[in-house]
Amino acid sequence: MKLMEKITKKAAKINAKIILPEANLDKRVYSACINILNNNLSKIIVFGKPTDFGKEFSNKNCEIIDIQNNKNLKLFANQLYELRKDKGLSKKEAEKLVSQPDYFAMMMLKNNMADGVVAGAKWTTPDTLRPALQIIKTKPDKSLVTGVMLMLKENCDPLVFADVSLVENPSSENLADIAISAAEFYKTIVGQQPKVAMLSYSTKGSAKSEIVSKISNAVKIANSKSEFLIDGEMQVDSAFSKTTAKQKGVTSLVGGNANVLIFPDLNAGNIGYKLVARLGGYTAVGPIMLNFNKPVNDLSRGSTVEEIINTVLITKLLI
Repeated sequence: MKLMEKITKKAAKINAKIILPEANLDKRVYSACINILNNNLSKIIVFGKPTDFGKEFSNKNCEIIDIQNNKNLKLFANQLYELRKDKGLSKKEAEKLVSQPDYFAMMMLKNNMADGVVAGAKWTTPDTLRPALQIIKTKPDKSLVTGVMLMLKENCDPLVFADVSLVENPSSENLADIAISAAEFYKTIVGQQPKVAMLSYSTKGSAKSEIVSKISNAVKIANSKSEFLIDGEMQVDSAFSKTTAKQKGVTSLVGGNANVLIFPDLNAGNIGYKLVARLGGYTAVGPIMLNFNKPVNDLSRGSTVEEIINTVLITKLLI
């Protein structure tokens, strides 16, 4: 069974509500919601008036919320004010923010009125993630939020690429945390042993530079903090070819067997996954945001209906 089929089957059994706050703003999200409801994939929450939605949304698994007339606005405003008053937020500003769908969604999530949020088809990444970082925040044992991409192709092993959407110029410590988080994600979603390659233009000291040192230091930090198979620095050919890995001095099981690729910066990660998707025929699922206290996922603004559905399903698996 294909991985997405397994994910779909498993996620559909999870009793959870996912907020899709852009359903009344974007046709793709609207269509994704109809598909989710028609196939009993998840309970969903959408924002707007009942007249904004077709008969498909008159479903026991769908809740339509009119934010402007919602009884929780005052509660949410008071909670947001308490959360952010030390940052200079006024009560009036809090009232204004919680009336907006992005902040309202995060306040619902914080109050356990929903189990996850999927947005970003219409909104920019800052619009989606700013309220999540302010309200949901990161897990106590995590230092940052990272964006990973699940890469799928028929008759090929699944791959995970990181970071592809958030951490622009990671430090060695950041790269180590990204590697560990991506490995945890691979193990949870794919159910196989992650083999993590920290990518570079150098393999095992074949080049000397500050950038290479940053990556090799990240490998040391990651290995000191986890028991996952993490190796590098290495070039892509060493990550995927056992022969090349051996020639270039990679002796670990990661060489030639990598299934989690950690890119040195956001430029490389974003370019890398789009090249593999466009030219290599892989389907890119995500980006999936890791390390929030509760799952929040930021869609690409180029997302298809299928990609939105897949992101909702993976969000359920991260609850």
